This record gives sequence, structure tokens and C-alpha cells, in this order.
Amino acid sequence: MKNLSFSLFNVVSLFSLVLLVILIVLPFNLINLEQAERIAKWKAEYEKLSYSFSLVNLHEGKIIPIQTDTGKIITDEFILEFLSPYFDLTGDVGFEIPKYKYRKMNGQFVHKTDWFYFDKFAQLRNGVLIGIKEAGDRQNIKENNEEPVLYNMFVDINGNKRPNRIGQDIFFISIFRNHITALGEGKTHARLKADCSPIGSGLYCSQYYLLGGQF
Repeated sequence: MKNLSFSLFNVVSLFSLVLLVILIVLPFNLINLEQAERIAKWKAEYEKLSYSFSLVNLHEGKIIPIQTDTGKIITDEFILEFLSPYFDLTGDVGFEIPKYKYRKMNGQFVHKTDWFYFDKFAQLRNGVLIGIKEAGDRQNIKENNEEPVLYNMFVDINGNKRPNRIGQDIFFISIFRNHITALGEGKTHARLKADCSPIGSGLYCSQYYLLGGQF
């Protein structure tokens, strides 16, 4: 009877240990699976956006028009309207979303003073949220050491659904006169990996994931 009690105790202890391991490991596996799906969606979305921009460049002779081309003041909303025939947009462009906030990968909130702060959006038919904003001070930052970034593009592959974090469901594209790149192109692998981490901003995840980097 003593041996039976001892064996039963061992079985219960082993079962409890296995259950504890499952409860600890399972959430991490689910998180990794969800992020793997987001990364795959970002890669697919970038390919589609890249193709759309190539059509703009082919038909218009340039991706971004200048005032002398149009005779109009070039605003962020004008750029979205200009690009709308090449994107499957739903409804108006340049609309605001009440209470929509997003964070950096490290959990810090994005503030209005950050160059990657966006508050005017358009939505694609597949639910992806986009925004385009003039690079402003970032025009002096050359992503490929050849020419300045003219506009930045915000892409939330989940729309306004969570997690609303840069590097998880929010990514960025740099727009030049005649081409686009994922934000971070030209940076070293070590730089990309360091930024695309729990202690980084997540901004360079846009390029890091395209190169096969893992979450």
C-alpha cells in the first residue's frame, strides 16, 4: 500500500509538472505563431504595395508629383488622392480614427513630435490601414546614401485592431522620387536586429523581416 501511495504521488507530481510546463510554454508558442502570421502578411503586403508603386512610376513618370507638375499645393491628402487609382482604397482619404494609438516595440507610446507619428489615414479594401506623410526634417536622412526620402508611408496590416505596435503589425515604407524601400534598407544586419527587439523601437523590423529575420 505504501508503494502504491508513493507511485500515485509520483504520477500526480509528474502530471502537475507537465501541465505547468504546458501552461508556461503554450502562450509563448501562440504569440510566436501569431507574429509569424503577421510577418508573412507584411511580406505579402509589401510586395503588393511595391507593385502598385511601380505602376505609379510607370504611368506617371514619377511616384511623387511636385507642385510644378500639378499647379496645386502638395499635401499629404493630395498624395493619397494622387495614388488612390493604383490602390484599392475604401472611402475617403486623410480621415482620423478616434482613440487610435500605437506604441513602439519596446512599449513606449509614439508622440506627436516623432517623425513616425501618423494621425491621417486611408484604408485598403483588405482592411490594411495606410498613411502618407512628407518626410520633413528627415529629407536630410538618406536611406541609401544616394537621395533623400521624400515621404514616409505607415502600414498597419491589422487595421486599427491590436496589437498596434511597431514591428508587430505596424511597418513603414520610405518613398523616393522613383522607388520605395522598406524602412531600414541599407542598415547592417546587426543594426536591424538590435532595433527589431523587445528593447528597440521596432522601426527597422520593416526591412529585417523582409530579409528573413525572426521575431
